[in-house]
Amino acid sequence: MERSRFSRRAFLKASAVSLAAVSAGAQAGAAATDASEGGPIGIGKGIYPGRVVWVHDPKAAKWAGPGQGHPWQDEQTDPAACEAMMSGAIRTLTGQNTDAKAWDALFRHQNKVSGRGDVGYRPGEKITVKVNFVGFIRTHGGVNPQTYNLDSWQDYMNTSPQLIAALLGQLTRAAGVAQSDIAVGDSLAYFANEYYELLHRQFPDVTYLDCKHRPGRVQMTLSDAPLYWSCDPQGARQDCLPKAFVEAAYLVNFANLKAHTGSGVTLCAKNHYGSLLRLPPEKGWYDMHPSAFSRGRGEYRSLVDLMGHCQIGGKTVLYLLDGLYSGVHPREQAPTRWKSAPFNGHWTSSLLASQDPVAIDSVGLDFLRAELKEARTDGADDYLHEAALAHNPPSGTFYDPDHAGNVVRLASLGTHEHWNNPQERKYSRNLGRNEGIELVAITTQAAKPRGVTAPGAEVKLLADGFQFTEGPAADAKGNVFFTDQPNDRICKWSVDGRLTDFMKPCGRSNGLFFDADGNLWACADMENELWMIDPQGNVTVFVRNFDGKLLNGPNDLWIDPKGGIYFTDPLYKRPYWKRDPAMQQDGQHVYYVTPDRAKVVRVANDLVQPNGIIGTPDGKLLYVADIGDRKTYRYRINADATLADKTLFCSMGSDGMTIDTEGNVYLTGRGVTVFNPTGEKIEQIDINKGWTANVCFGGPDRHTLFITAMDALFSIPMRVQGAY
Repeated sequence: MERSRFSRRAFLKASAVSLAAVSAGAQAGAAATDASEGGPIGIGKGIYPGRVVWVHDPKAAKWAGPGQGHPWQDEQTDPAACEAMMSGAIRTLTGQNTDAKAWDALFRHQNKVSGRGDVGYRPGEKITVKVNFVGFIRTHGGVNPQTYNLDSWQDYMNTSPQLIAALLGQLTRAAGVAQSDIAVGDSLAYFANEYYELLHRQFPDVTYLDCKHRPGRVQMTLSDAPLYWSCDPQGARQDCLPKAFVEAAYLVNFANLKAHTGSGVTLCAKNHYGSLLRLPPEKGWYDMHPSAFSRGRGEYRSLVDLMGHCQIGGKTVLYLLDGLYSGVHPREQAPTRWKSAPFNGHWTSSLLASQDPVAIDSVGLDFLRAELKEARTDGADDYLHEAALAHNPPSGTFYDPDHAGNVVRLASLGTHEHWNNPQERKYSRNLGRNEGIELVAITTQAAKPRGVTAPGAEVKLLADGFQFTEGPAADAKGNVFFTDQPNDRICKWSVDGRLTDFMKPCGRSNGLFFDADGNLWACADMENELWMIDPQGNVTVFVRNFDGKLLNGPNDLWIDPKGGIYFTDPLYKRPYWKRDPAMQQDGQHVYYVTPDRAKVVRVANDLVQPNGIIGTPDGKLLYVADIGDRKTYRYRINADATLADKTLFCSMGSDGMTIDTEGNVYLTGRGVTVFNPTGEKIEQIDINKGWTANVCFGGPDRHTLFITAMDALFSIPMRVQGAY
């Protein structure tokens, strides 16, 4: 496809010509009038129809302004705050209490409305994230095409790399999507080094899409899937969609909260002006600008075709507006602080999320027109009228971007209305009506989950006098079994508070875990074996060696939903061993015992010293603590039980591990450290002992955390419930 150079000066000239041609006599800056101010129009979309979540955290955008670094730097925009904003947004949008559940709800809803049934995300499905990199467009001169460094527009309002990273972290850690199944980019733009390096360092296997081709990037190319403009332009070349869109099962539309001197606003809908590999007014193709810049009402709007196309809006699982730094395109190359409350002279520092493409742009428009005169231009919301009423639009257009000719008219694409006023920001659903938009405003503090411990809870010493406690595991009734390894016994703490010996001797057992049949599996360190102990205390040895050689010393284990067993095999030389204390295998690895117990398979061989191990109840993710490297990794579990997508979860090793029903992971060592599913530390439970070995949930309702530390057993009441 041939390309013409189109400079920023030419863009502004074309904008002016388009405005003159379609809007003679229109008054720029006139206050918008809108029939929808009398009530909502269209049909709300989403789990909670018409819901838009607005997260505002002033601490996220810390940039002091031009000349004081750049907003894309981690020092200027807080990554942790952005992660919390993203987590709060998707949880609130879906009404779920964990990120994993929120993503499952999003995928299931998208699949149901797309006719694929009540199914969640399936491994291997591709996801493309369309970001807004207007500051990197190949004709603007912001990025040097030889070096890929930013030459100018360094402070422009592109989609923030910190928020992109927060989204990628959510997809890979909470939703279970492999990095290699995610693509992110903007078809008109270079993926500048400054952004690429920040993201690639954290997500090296993600595909970074680019308008050209540069090491580490993948050039976007066109598919043969057509997009038909419903205005039926004559003599224009046929537009087709990028392969990255067509090959994806899902899209995420990640735009920016910006006003526009031509169209009034540029939000999620107009983000797709950068989705066709060619410039919107490029010669030979249909010129998209006149329909966007018109100040009229009841007119054909090309944005509706983009919003409604089956390969664009039809695949979009989530709409996001990056409102960290807002401004006016193309007049401003840096954001502006907002005077209105609650911004009060600071950056907007916000994130908007929705499943409804019309509702999110309606809310974005209301925010913008309350602050910026460009957004108050007449006609700025006409595309929202057309989209909300796409089945019977004011223009009379037969919107059908999927077919040549009028074949299947689009249904309503969402709901549109304006809020009651800029102070209260209430829409119809906020006012008790069962239609229109619901705006849910949250602070980051509200977005963060409550602490994992019960309110006012304190650590309690249950028993002491042991030599070294380890390996706690709870049976179906909530009784907790743990080992006193140097004394060669397994102890039982009953739900009624009694301490007894369950087995002595016990093969110097270390890590323990119960299977679905009530059998207790033990890493029996005396002979480096894996035991099954039935409820009567009878022992069956299932694993004695690997490839004809003794194991180093099975340490900890987890049983997956199919009954297969993952276990770690580090080397800790024991004084009671009668064998050669040298390493028996060629390293310290992770193994898997098949459910039929017929095979033992090595599944991870690139760790220094694996120790603690735990998996998610759905059997999709495995966490392994590499205590020798002071790191914990997360793996995706394949259908054949092999591991893939090794990802750094946190920079802390651990002796033992457990997980709660919200997906929080508990690591041990210096007390108990709790991380949320994205790897962010959320709580520390201090234990007055030199070393904390292991943890598990127990009690009849699994709302008590049991902790083995040195010579003692502790507990603490929990708000959350244990997954096991």
